[in-house]
Amino acid sequence: MKASYTTRIASSLVAVLLLSACSMVPPSQPQHHSLLTAQQLQLYKHDLINIKTDWWTQFDDQQLNQLMVLGLTNNLTLQQAQQRIELASQQVTLAQAGDKPKLDLNISGGAIGANLQSLAPNNANYSAMGMLLPSFSYQFDFWGKNKAIIAAATSQKLSLEAQAVQAKLLLSAAISSSYFTLQNNYRLERDIQLLLRETKKQQSVIADQIHRGLASKAELFQQQGNIDKLSAQLSMTITQQQLAKNQLALYLAKTPAQLGTLLTPNAHPINQLNTMTTIPMNLLGRRADIIANKWLVEANQQGIKQAKAAYYPNMNLMVMGVFQKLSSMNPADLFLGGATIAATLPLYDGGVRDANYALANIHYDQAVTIYNQSVLTAVKQASDAIVNLQEALQQQALASASTAQYQQAYMIFKHRYQRGLASFSDMNNAQIKWHQQVIQTTNADNATLQNQLQLIVALGGGYHSQK
Repeated sequence: MKASYTTRIASSLVAVLLLSACSMVPPSQPQHHSLLTAQQLQLYKHDLINIKTDWWTQFDDQQLNQLMVLGLTNNLTLQQAQQRIELASQQVTLAQAGDKPKLDLNISGGAIGANLQSLAPNNANYSAMGMLLPSFSYQFDFWGKNKAIIAAATSQKLSLEAQAVQAKLLLSAAISSSYFTLQNNYRLERDIQLLLRETKKQQSVIADQIHRGLASKAELFQQQGNIDKLSAQLSMTITQQQLAKNQLALYLAKTPAQLGTLLTPNAHPINQLNTMTTIPMNLLGRRADIIANKWLVEANQQGIKQAKAAYYPNMNLMVMGVFQKLSSMNPADLFLGGATIAATLPLYDGGVRDANYALANIHYDQAVTIYNQSVLTAVKQASDAIVNLQEALQQQALASASTAQYQQAYMIFKHRYQRGLASFSDMNNAQIKWHQQVIQTTNADNATLQNQLQLIVALGGGYHSQK
């Protein structure tokens, strides 16, 4: 009896496989676009290893480090990114649950009664009834449909994790940029106040010369115009400080009042970045946005497998049992058991599967295109950042050299004034030109910091792909 039962099950499986040959056949897979590689982009120079994961610490400013910790902890955008990852994790769990067997147990109970003699109403029998219905089911995954669903959900999660890393990088860069802006405006305030003080001294000298008939009021008007111009710059500098603080407060999920008083920033450039002149070979593995798009390509590739598997039959195994217990009326127990294999054969669906398969292939090509575009954008951004940093370094060097030249000129005029060979006006004019150039150097120093920051972002920060 048992052998006959096994034979019937085997025959059913064979029949299902034979019928599957009569089901719908998937179209041939179209030619797809290919992913760009580092070799195609000619990134053969060298790997980059001198950017730490917590790269902001390399600017050597303890206050910046503290602000970064607060921002990465409190920022609402990063919290939303983490919530998306948690949702994706649950999607993976749901997909994995679909590939596991199902076991159910239905329990029911009640009572029944029967009047055995209509003429004797009191002669009736009653019986309690209980029933158990256990069932076991499992969907065979011969064609890899469930595996494709799980792999696609996993790839989506990994893509979101990489996107969260990219969001962290962009937030860190935004905090650093605002901090550098704050630092630059603090220093500009100092430089402008010094220049304003020297300009007012020069105005006093001109006023004295006018009083003695040695100068005209035109020079006095010009000097007052310079004072007004510097006062406007000083006011703008102070305003920019407050705006930078407001921006920092937003990144840290605080109000400007909650941010509190900040010390004077004192970030220093990362000297190791100044030698970067070529795009590193490991650029594609350092950019979290590229890795995120690559995982989306993988997810859409699994979508093609899932759409293709829809052409093949679904087969399910179900094992059921029924156990029934009656009490006094019919004390006999009842137990039934059985197993079935069900198959769903896609014979004709009006083109639904063809459309889904075509959509899956189109989505894959779209994902590849997005990936390739992100690669080309990354190469451009890295190239631009390298060029801009080298130019910023050159401008910084020239500004520093020019400042040193103006300072030397001032020192000469100062010595000549002390010896009575030059006027105070000549010495003061030389000092004003020196301080004007100091402002240019301050802006050049800030440009170097900002361009180093852009290079760090273009190179993916301290991220390294795990794939």
